[in-house]
Amino acid sequence: MNDRADRMLSRAAVAASVALLAVFAGTLATLAWPRLTGALGATPKAPEPAYGTGGTIDTPADWHQAAPYTLVLFARASCSACQTAGPFFKGLIDETGGRSQVVLVTSAGEQDADALYARGLGLDASSIKTAGPGLRVRVTPTLVLVNRQGTILDAWEGVGPVEKQAEIRKAITTQLASLSTADPDTPSTARNNR
Repeated sequence: MNDRADRMLSRAAVAASVALLAVFAGTLATLAWPRLTGALGATPKAPEPAYGTGGTIDTPADWHQAAPYTLVLFARASCSACQTAGPFFKGLIDETGGRSQVVLVTSAGEQDADALYARGLGLDASSIKTAGPGLRVRVTPTLVLVNRQGTILDAWEGVGPVEKQAEIRKAITTQLASLSTADPDTPSTARNNR
């Protein structure tokens, strides 16, 4: 090889090494940051939930006025987490039947797939609503328990592993049991379970 080719090859090797080091340093910093801030006594601020207990939901009133309590499920047929959590949602819907209505809020453009997804959950077509541009949901699936006035009684972003699903199920059934004896217009003092 000539000197020029050797220099170009050497420069390319240095550039590749620098890029690899930058990626490694970035990954290391991302992994170490929570431990570093914890060791220094600083805790990273958790993002504000899209729906907080005691607030109001930004859905049309007719979505939650038909029953004293409504479980609003933000999900999409194309969402893999929503598909994985399907059996959990079906069980939850079966358990809460009669004590609350369920509204499935989906994105526009997936009507056929979402209708099939809803049918798999045991919901009829009237419980499927299309999300408008103003909805604040950040994660699908998101569950929000509201009263007739749209006051948020509790909310969960994502459903996670089986342990979290059991916590969500228990919280919802406890909420509905305690709320059925209380005034349906009063939000619970329980905090969001995320």
